[in-house]
Amino acid sequence: MDILDGLRGAELGPIIALQGLPGWLEPVMEAVSLFGSEQTFLFLLPVLYWCVSPRLGLRMGVVVLGAAASNAVLKLLFHAPRPYWLDARVRPLSLEGTFGMPSGHAQIAAATWGALAAAVRRPWAWWGAVAAVGLIGLSRVYLGVHFISDVVAGVLLGVAVLVLVVKLEPAAVRWWRGLSLGWQLAASAVVSVVPLGAAALANAPYAGWSLPAAWRLAGDVDPLALDTLVAMCGSVLGMLAGASVMYRLGWFSVRGTLGRKVARWALGSLVVGALWFGLRELLPEHDVLRYLRYAVLTLWVQLGAPLTFIRLGLMSGAERKVS
Repeated sequence: MDILDGLRGAELGPIIALQGLPGWLEPVMEAVSLFGSEQTFLFLLPVLYWCVSPRLGLRMGVVVLGAAASNAVLKLLFHAPRPYWLDARVRPLSLEGTFGMPSGHAQIAAATWGALAAAVRRPWAWWGAVAAVGLIGLSRVYLGVHFISDVVAGVLLGVAVLVLVVKLEPAAVRWWRGLSLGWQLAASAVVSVVPLGAAALANAPYAGWSLPAAWRLAGDVDPLALDTLVAMCGSVLGMLAGASVMYRLGWFSVRGTLGRKVARWALGSLVVGALWFGLRELLPEHDVLRYLRYAVLTLWVQLGAPLTFIRLGLMSGAERKVS
């Protein structure tokens, strides 16, 4: 830990210098940072799944959720501070309540933009992904919420998630399709809670831990909270279960006019919003209920929405091959 503390101390200077740049950069960096958040990608994934390619949408879903869930576990494992928690000279241009190492935005950005570049298979796509990841990482340092080492670790881990998904996908899909629907649904439930078990193991060495006095600038934060991880785990359940049932039903075709695709997106998103606000009002804030809420939301995206679109004539079904 002494080495890490020394490294963080050396990184404070560049952060302070970066924040000394002209003030007009602040809203720009805030906007850039959004393109590395799991919320942004979870918002865009239905567009891919309903209107571009179910296979790409599923792959991107696995990448986003895998990167976000593993990042939440690793933050608990490292228990590392954020720059503005340690030094009053660092301005907190974005407030964060979780631990710092590794950067979640950098990890998710590297995995997801890399996955998109791999799908496009063009040099310009890879250069665009590198530029996007670099800018997102820079924005997190500028906003005072990450050390440079947090960002570097996040990028490397994001690349690792992407490589794992690409390498394991063919064998995993073959194995999954060989299971009966009942076993697929059971496996979906088991896989969805694995990150929670990993989080418990990562947190075990820190029993009785509390914020150190040196982190007094952190403010009112609860870095041990599992809200985000629980939400991601519920989303994993909904995604895997919904995709399993949809496969049994023969999948669907995303072909259609631009008007139909816009109608799918508008109707599907309207229901997502209604479910989000409705379930939030009906169900109290509790980890189990949060897990179920996100499972229902993702199940709508994967299964409920396509079936509704088919029934309304906005989409055609019965395509065994995922387009």
